[in-house]
Amino acid sequence: MNGFDPMPFEARPSAKRPKHKETAGTCRERATADLLKSVSMITANERLTLERSAASWQARATLLDRLEQKARAASAAQGLSA
Repeated sequence: MNGFDPMPFEARPSAKRPKHKETAGTCRERATADLLKSVSMITANERLTLERSAASWQARATLLDRLEQKARAASAAQGLSA
């Protein structure tokens, strides 16, 4: 080759990580916070945006609850069969 190394450093994934774990509880907290903020909004558009955001966070919390329940049920079933 020509002696040129295109990557003189070791490639590695970014060190950025979420500030807090996303759980059903944290999603519900965000939904509640958005609803509380929506009450103080002056324009209807601001209020509706925050209300939609709160609904999305609540839906995500419900989804995470279902996934956690299925994981616990699968883990319990494995424990019984082992």
